[in-house]
Amino acid sequence: MFIVVRHDITNRNGFFGAAEAVTKGVPQGIKVLQFLPSTEGQEAICLWEGTSVDAVKSYLEPKTAGLSKNAYYAVDSKVAMGLPVHA
Repeated sequence: MFIVVRHDITNRNGFFGAAEAVTKGVPQGIKVLQFLPSTEGQEAICLWEGTSVDAVKSYLEPKTAGLSKNAYYAVDSKVAMGLPVHA
C-alpha cells in the first residue's frame, strides 16, 4: 500500500539534518519512494510504501519528534495518478 505523509516542519535544520538518516535502516516492509520538500522549507510531502499507515507512522513519529507535525493517509491507488508500477 502507498502512504502519504505530510510534514509541517517545526525545526527546519533538525528536520533536514535527519531526513537522510530516516531513510537508512528502514524496517523491512517499509520503503520511502519520494521526498518532496517545499522551497520555503516549512512543509514536505513523502510517499512511502508499507504494510499499513500505522507501520509507517510507528517508524516515523519517533524519528521526527520535535522536528515536524505529521499527517498520514493511505492512497486510493485505484484513482491515483503517477504511482510507481511494480513488475
